[in-house]
Amino acid sequence: MSKATFERRVVDILYDFQKARKVWNALVGDGLTQANTLVNVQLQQGYVDSAGYWPPALEQFVDLKDRFESKLQKKADALAVDFEATFAKMSAQYSKMKLQTSQFEYLMEEATETFGEAFTYKEPIGTTCTMEQIWIQLERVFGLYSLQIALNREILDALVARNQNLDHAKILSGGASSSPPTSLSSSSRPTGSSSEQEEPRISGFNQIPVRRDKDQGMILLSAWLNQPHLKTDTLLTFDEFCQVELFGTE
Repeated sequence: MSKATFERRVVDILYDFQKARKVWNALVGDGLTQANTLVNVQLQQGYVDSAGYWPPALEQFVDLKDRFESKLQKKADALAVDFEATFAKMSAQYSKMKLQTSQFEYLMEEATETFGEAFTYKEPIGTTCTMEQIWIQLERVFGLYSLQIALNREILDALVARNQNLDHAKILSGGASSSPPTSLSSSSRPTGSSSEQEEPRISGFNQIPVRRDKDQGMILLSAWLNQPHLKTDTLLTFDEFCQVELFGTE
């Protein structure tokens, strides 16, 4: 295998890695819409037992409350299934990134065996960087996604847990919340360098009591929206690195 072929394979691996990241980003938006709707339905479920929720004129319809609760539960269950499907797609993109990272590591070993250590650790691939330097960048970014996929799993589990055992959840939360449903759009994402901010300690969702209140819903939605482990500066540096060092040479 020629050196040019090795260089081409480096570009192909990074191209596929970046493609998986783009799909991941799109799925974050899809998941946010589903999660936000699910939280609002769950909050509405909590209002059903409120004394002021039903006008006196509706008291004559004895089964209305049960039918309405059943309708909300079916809607919540369907939304939970959709959200789980989105997470499954996200996991598939993570698996692709993991595969590309493993392939690059193998490619480095193969290059060293074929052309010697100088080719891998001293000679530039692309503009100025060696294979080793590219590997360091790739491994750093993949490490961020490894942390984030675990956190996303926790967020999903916590939202699904809110969707189950309604009676038990009401006991834990001390009753239904009186706050109106909430919405969180992408425009509310904090600005500024993520590396300058302390990493959010948003973990261990499965260790806190299951509740359906607005505060917990906002925490879960915010954590999903911001993807806190995906450090903006690190990802921008990697994008610029790929464009300048490799993709720009095509």
